[in-house]
Amino acid sequence: MKFFLKRADRGFDILDESAHLKYTVLVMTDRTKQKIIIKNLNQKTVAEISNQKLVFRYFSVKCKGHLYILVPMIKEYFAFIIYGSTYRFLGDIAAGRFSLIDVDKSPVMTQKKCWGKFGDGFELEIFNDEQKLFSLCCAVCAALYISASEAGTRMVGES
Repeated sequence: MKFFLKRADRGFDILDESAHLKYTVLVMTDRTKQKIIIKNLNQKTVAEISNQKLVFRYFSVKCKGHLYILVPMIKEYFAFIIYGSTYRFLGDIAAGRFSLIDVDKSPVMTQKKCWGKFGDGFELEIFNDEQKLFSLCCAVCAALYISASEAGTRMVGES
């Protein structure tokens, strides 16, 4: 299934292939952390993400009764290490194109930048319906990182 993630006044909108709104993403920021809430069309919270800085910034993702921690990792490209899951990233999140795969190398989701009738944003292809919410959370975390780096703000490994 395909989704489109695009910036909105309050955070992000997640649209389906027909440009119908499926989820809203609210981003609330204070001095040291962000709280991100994903709501469905009934305004029910379906996932929560916390972006905090202790020694470094990390994302804490709560969805479907599970807790995942996404820790930034910078080597030759940018990705997250995911604690609480067997998934891993391929590609470069900072460039806006990456895949999330399982240990057996089966694809869970892909993301790439897109420009089109939905506006500038990201196209998401989700292959595992059971992990749709977690995939959307990963896409939101990546979009927040990309937005911060494009704005010139330090988000990862801040000094």
